[in-house]
Amino acid sequence: MADAFVVRNGTILTMNPAEPSVEAVGVIGDRIVATGSRQMVEDALPRGFRTIDLGGHFCLPGLNEAHNHMINFGTTLGQVQAGYPDVRSIEQIKQNVAERVKTTPPGSWIQGRGYDDNKLDEKRHPTRQDLDAVAPDHPVIIVNGSGHMSVVNTLALKMAGVTRDTPDPMGGHLMKDEQGELTGLLQESAQQLVRKIIPDPTVDDHVAALQRCNDAYIAAGITSSQDASGSEPEAIAAYQRAVREGKLKLRTSMMIRENLLPHLLGLGIKQGFGDNRLRVGPVKLFIDGSLIGRTAAVTQPFFEDPRDDNLGLTMMPQEDLDNYVWQAHSAGFQIAVHAIGDRGIEMVLDAYQKALDRLPKADHRLRIEHCGILRPDLIDRIAKMHVMAITQPIFITEYGDGFIRHLGMERIQLTYPFRSLLDAGIRIAFSSDCPVSSFEPLKSIQVAVTERTGSGRSYALEEAISVDEALPLYTVAGAYATFEEHDKGQLKPGMLADFAVLEEDPRSVDPAHLSDIKISRTIIGGETVYEG
Repeated sequence: MADAFVVRNGTILTMNPAEPSVEAVGVIGDRIVATGSRQMVEDALPRGFRTIDLGGHFCLPGLNEAHNHMINFGTTLGQVQAGYPDVRSIEQIKQNVAERVKTTPPGSWIQGRGYDDNKLDEKRHPTRQDLDAVAPDHPVIIVNGSGHMSVVNTLALKMAGVTRDTPDPMGGHLMKDEQGELTGLLQESAQQLVRKIIPDPTVDDHVAALQRCNDAYIAAGITSSQDASGSEPEAIAAYQRAVREGKLKLRTSMMIRENLLPHLLGLGIKQGFGDNRLRVGPVKLFIDGSLIGRTAAVTQPFFEDPRDDNLGLTMMPQEDLDNYVWQAHSAGFQIAVHAIGDRGIEMVLDAYQKALDRLPKADHRLRIEHCGILRPDLIDRIAKMHVMAITQPIFITEYGDGFIRHLGMERIQLTYPFRSLLDAGIRIAFSSDCPVSSFEPLKSIQVAVTERTGSGRSYALEEAISVDEALPLYTVAGAYATFEEHDKGQLKPGMLADFAVLEEDPRSVDPAHLSDIKISRTIIGGETVYEG
């Protein structure tokens, strides 16, 4: 007989508008079979059911991470750490690289990730000379926290055959100093000039990374994840193996990059292929870079930039974007395009409109990933076209001081504007973009409610939303974003038995301390996968 249990003795928020809170939830196997009073729920269960006593804690549907990079995150957990607040200076980065040199054979790669030049004491990017000083005999790459730029040392450039005369690739830039010499900073697609010579990780490496990611996420109450990195067959193979071996408990929707789309179409695979543990999700595209790296495609130049005419970078011409969008849309796929700058967002909306004009689709749920720098006219277009915005409140804490520096207070008022998007009737879902930012949902919710940067500075206070408004954006909205709202996101009969249990009710604590709430239990498909 399938396992049966009742969840009771706490505050249970269902996210079901017809029954917002209940006394108990009944589960048989991996599905919820009853909600309501304790007596009614227990009467619906077979004899011998067990009890999960919440002990007065707060229970809600499992949290859904709507945009992140699972293998990348798991991989970075084993690399040189360069992220704030643990690392606050270039000297500390150098020390960490020097420590790794001691245990790494000469000629082997040293990799790290996480720095933000805005938060380093030196207020600049590391240079190749910084890395050369501690690792002259090892190729080194340190990726910026955004993932949109990297710093490499001289040996890495030499191995890649990159010199001062190497031209910038499409959608990328090789930074140079005043003498025209390479600084070691590679922006956007220029990173591939070096990354292509780094030995590829194995499927075993990917599986190990997924297990590390899984363990961190479930401890944060996350039960579902939408990975935005599916560009390699080896990664997809790793997902399948990790699920099969029980190392990946998270329900995962894999966004598929455009390079694999022809292969899916050739096999007749469409979105939704798989099951509620692992499935094919939207087609993922990029149109611009990052805000913190000043490579997002904007209509007004960035402030405090070496180039006073810097309008960011686009990853492809409008015509190519139109073609990719049409190919995926006409094949029946949902589409998710990375667009942070207002110029990039406008390009995506233009491409979406052309595809919808050719092939109207009432419930398309076309997505803009990040959807950062907005204008009133763009918000109106997004609302009228029924496009979803998949956004990251945590950026405001981790990068907001840099946003203010690069955009100014006037422009940041509509940069990640949660209140304006909700008031316009736009469907939005919260996420982290981990490892770009912290994966912990309560940190994102705290930022959305308080609108404060990491330094405590006010960001866009009028764009703050309430905790009651934020919680559905990490539960119901995440499920809706991948057409899975009939399976998860709410606690009601027929839904998957996915729960997150918090020690305190986030609606009743000081908003400034939301991220201090501890996760006491995470349940996926009726199985307790984490207990704090």
